[in-house]
Amino acid sequence: MPELVLDEKPKSSEQIDLEEAENALLGKDYKTARELLEKLVKLEVKVDDEESIRIKESAMLSLGKVFKETKDATALASLIKTNRSFLGLVSKAKAAKLVRTLVDLFLDMEAGTGEEVTLCQENIEWAKNENRTFLRQELEVIFLI
Repeated sequence: MPELVLDEKPKSSEQIDLEEAENALLGKDYKTARELLEKLVKLEVKVDDEESIRIKESAMLSLGKVFKETKDATALASLIKTNRSFLGLVSKAKAAKLVRTLVDLFLDMEAGTGEEVTLCQENIEWAKNENRTFLRQELEVIFLI
């Protein structure tokens, strides 16, 4: 009986890098994970390239985890601030989840950098300017807590 062959697309170099970074993160090799993830986060993505958008979203979340584990509050705050243009490419719900998760990682660090208030205020202002009401409300609740 002939074998059934699935029509599977080959993995892109970005997918391979993301898998390697996630494996490095699981193995607590934060240096390697950070290098691979920073490269993926810096990639420019096109509006119609869903795969690249998905990879960048995953890379941002994983990089946020690396920054939390290595207690690099400044880098995590920068990750949130510098990727706002990318957030315009994804749905408002996805952008809200991404920002909320990264802000939560930042606040969970208890780094005491003094940036906590500033980061929340900047993101609330950005959410207002982008008409992202749900995200703004979520951030305001976090800010009040």
